[in-house]
Amino acid sequence: MKKIMVVGASGVLGQLVCSELLRIFDNQLRLIVTDYKTERGEKLANSIKTDVQFQYLDANKEENVKQVIKNIDIVVVVLKQKNPYIQKACIENKILCLDVTPYYDFVEKVNEQNEDAENNDIGSVVMSGFFPGLSGLMVKKAISNFSEVTEINVGLLQNTNAKAGISGILDMLNIIAQPVKFENKVISGFTNKRKMDFLHHLKEKEVRCIDHSEKAILKETLDINYINYWTSWNVNGFNKLVSFLRQVGFIKNVHKYKDFLSKVVKHKPHKNENAFLTVEVKGVIDNKEKVKILALSTFSDYHTTAMATASLAKIAQQKNVKGVVYPFEITDIDELLSEINCPNIVIEEFEK
Repeated sequence: MKKIMVVGASGVLGQLVCSELLRIFDNQLRLIVTDYKTERGEKLANSIKTDVQFQYLDANKEENVKQVIKNIDIVVVVLKQKNPYIQKACIENKILCLDVTPYYDFVEKVNEQNEDAENNDIGSVVMSGFFPGLSGLMVKKAISNFSEVTEINVGLLQNTNAKAGISGILDMLNIIAQPVKFENKVISGFTNKRKMDFLHHLKEKEVRCIDHSEKAILKETLDINYINYWTSWNVNGFNKLVSFLRQVGFIKNVHKYKDFLSKVVKHKPHKNENAFLTVEVKGVIDNKEKVKILALSTFSDYHTTAMATASLAKIAQQKNVKGVVYPFEITDIDELLSEINCPNIVIEEFEK
């Protein structure tokens, strides 16, 4: 029976990851949840019906990490680290590690440990969620039939009712606040607009250009020259509000208002939190110019991140992954969705 540790288990995403690990592994695992707040962590462990162990862990204290990360099969990281102490400990102890982080700078720090991971015959999967993660797998599939690719656009239509948690909200707002390199110019994030097709929508939806860490990764590893990332929410008024807050500099300092956000941002369980992800590819197939679209809809982007991460843990473990890798390097979208096995996630491919 596999021993799997979830670091950051008490958060919204962490709790979803715990439940999905139990489902994906058919409850055939020993689950360990960690927290730097003992009372909160113990409360979580006791709330899960199956046998769950709590372990104190402060991810910012390297010595504590070294003491805790051992005698485990898989570690899933669902919190933001300043330094990859957990990855380092996992590699030293030959423990498979998965991390949902969307940040390029942190991933680069993990990549510095690739040689050690390969030498120890152990894997460390980064960007293992929905956006990034599943989005990269969709790009991989969408370009597969093209002999030449001239342009790729990746669009995420978010839901204002998403059960994201404060950390998830701060992550997305931080992404939006970053400047974007677009058509050889540097522009402010979330300003340039275009329209894209999304599944289950009769009309195209307006999205705005953002910087995204996965963009740089895909350009490097899949040899893609022109790729842009776009996002917006399903409520136009909210998009205008976010744009205004970016212009006045609020979003750059939004971390200062974390406590305020936790009080005003409320998920409404009785309302849907559907999210939509589209990859649009322009290029050449059989000597003809084509525009193909791969579009996915899901009942929840955050829950899909949890399902993707749990499924990737199982796939990576079965394949004995070695080195620091991205999801699109170890699997494909069809295999991942088959492992996820959720009827509420739909994917379709069509020509424009």
